[in-house]
Amino acid sequence: MNFFWHTLAVICMFIPGYLGYGLILGKGKILHFGHEGIVMVTGYTVFILLMQFHTGYILALFGGLIAIAAVSLLFALLALRLEADAFGVMSLAVHLMLFAVVLNWSSVTRGALGIPGLLRFPFLQTPFDFAMFGLVVAVFFFWLMWKVDRSAFGRKLAALAEHEWHAKSLGIYRRKVYILAFLLSGFCVLTTAVLSRQYFTIIHPNDFLFPVLVFDVMVIVAGKPGSVPGVTLASILLISLKEALRFVPLSPAVLGPVRLILFGLILFGAVWWRRDTLFPQEREI
Repeated sequence: MNFFWHTLAVICMFIPGYLGYGLILGKGKILHFGHEGIVMVTGYTVFILLMQFHTGYILALFGGLIAIAAVSLLFALLALRLEADAFGVMSLAVHLMLFAVVLNWSSVTRGALGIPGLLRFPFLQTPFDFAMFGLVVAVFFFWLMWKVDRSAFGRKLAALAEHEWHAKSLGIYRRKVYILAFLLSGFCVLTTAVLSRQYFTIIHPNDFLFPVLVFDVMVIVAGKPGSVPGVTLASILLISLKEALRFVPLSPAVLGPVRLILFGLILFGAVWWRRDTLFPQEREI
C-alpha cells in the first residue's frame, strides 16, 4: 500500500510542472529545453534559504518566486530575440551554465554532494500526506491550466505558434504573450520543485541531468502537445511505468541504461505518431 501512496504522491507532485512545461513546448510550440534548469534554480534557492540561512518557509518561498521570475524572464527574452532552433540550443546552453554554477559553487550548494535532510512542511510527513495534498494541488493546476488553455491568452499563444505574422496582424503582441507564458509556467514549476524535493528530502545535481529532460519532453509529446488532459494522462502512465521499473530484477548498473533506452524508444514512437501535430504544415491564406 505504501508503494501506491508513493506513486500517487510522485504523480501529483510532478503534474503541475509538466502542465507548465506543456504550455511552452506544447501549446506555444517554443523549443524550450531549459525546463530542468528552472526547476534546479528554484529548488536550490528555496532550500538554501531555508536550510542555510534559516529564513523560514514564507521568505524561502518568496525567494523562490523571485528566482523563478528572473530565470523565466531570461528564457522569455531569449525566446523573443532568437529563432526557434537557435533558442532551443541556447536554452540547453543556459541550463548547462546554471548546472555548472550549482556544481562548482560548493560553498553554497555543496556541489556534487547535494543538500540532504531537507525540511518538510509540518503537515507533510508520510507518503499518504503527500499523496492527499498533492492530489488537491494537481486538481487545482489541472483546472487552472484548463481555464488558461481555453482563455483568450491560450488562443493568442496558439495563434502565435501556428501563424505568427497573421497573429501580429490581429494585434497579438508576441512579447507580452511569451513573458506571461514563461512566468505562468514558472509558477507551476515552483510548486513541483518545492513539493518533490521535500518528499525526497534531498536536492542533488543528478536530479537535473539529460535523462530527466528526455522524460520531460516525452511526457509532453506522448500526451499530445498543447493538450491539458493528454499531458496529465501521460504523466500518470509514464510516472507509474517509471516507478514500476524499480521491481525489475536487474542490477542498478543495468537497469539505468535499460530504462533510458525504453524511454528513448517511447519518445521516438511518440514523435513519429504525433509528427503531424509536432510539425504541422503552415496554412496558406
